[in-house]
Amino acid sequence: MKTRFPLRVAAVMAAAVLGVIAMPAGAQSRAQPIRFVVPYPPGGAADQITRLVAQQASVTLGTPIVVDNKGGAGGIIAAETVARAEPDGKTFLVGSNAPLVINSALYTTLPYDPVKDFRPVAGMGKSPLLLVTRQDLQVKSVKDLVALGRQSPGKLTMGSASSGNITHLAGEYAASQLGFKVTHVPFAGSAPAIISLLGKNIDLMFDALPSSMQQAKSGKLHALAILDRSRFPLLPDVPTMQELGYPGLEASAWFGVVAPARTPDAAIAGLNRAINDALKQADLQDKLHAIGAQPMPGSAEAFGQFVRDERARWIPLAKTLGVKAD
Repeated sequence: MKTRFPLRVAAVMAAAVLGVIAMPAGAQSRAQPIRFVVPYPPGGAADQITRLVAQQASVTLGTPIVVDNKGGAGGIIAAETVARAEPDGKTFLVGSNAPLVINSALYTTLPYDPVKDFRPVAGMGKSPLLLVTRQDLQVKSVKDLVALGRQSPGKLTMGSASSGNITHLAGEYAASQLGFKVTHVPFAGSAPAIISLLGKNIDLMFDALPSSMQQAKSGKLHALAILDRSRFPLLPDVPTMQELGYPGLEASAWFGVVAPARTPDAAIAGLNRAINDALKQADLQDKLHAIGAQPMPGSAEAFGQFVRDERARWIPLAKTLGVKAD
């Protein structure tokens, strides 16, 4: 089945082919590029947010930023790549829920240590999750979905951006709170999962807004609820889980930058300033909001504390649910 992505996503995927965020030729010739390793393929939330922030940050730095997509294995491939990279201030990981938090609960051993092998640099953006179903599932509300799910436990298939991704864990948690079981189907990123949902190969997904919102607004997917404290302005008719009687069902996909553990303080501080300066720009804020993301400004220490808080919340929950890597 042929699927048309919105122009914004198509532009992002085209940028992936080029690899290097646009910079004046003179600046590129004077400075060695910085590499942002993204643990997911082009087109998803991680890729879109990273490219928007990197484009503006590269202007502030006067240094081109290369976006390197290394999807697969729940972010393990990308995380290991950066953990073993030279700590020269030129290679960074786009850290997210899975590689920095949830993988610790899903895998007995990892080829990297999420705590010891990285230094926090800065947050970039986060996006609440949206519960979407395929267009022909014949459900119009969360109540309908719950009734259908309880009729045949495990029959409904739930896609995710990968095993251990927040779209996986939050989906399992939400299903448990709603009172039915799903069969998890992992993909190598949100974009291919959404393509499969549009192709009616899976039934539902708890996805970050950048890769699902446009399809929901166009009616190609049914948006049933948002996992946030308040409704999202660009989807005003979609209720929150709290409004539907499920308080506490909140989850966001978030993305920030971390560096190899021995990266010099000066490199950390310089990139933190550039990212925060970028996030202050009204034009960038508008672009992030347009795709369903919110800026995450702050110090390196603040981002580090945010990640620790996420670990305290999600790791025990993953173990309680018995979620495993597929």
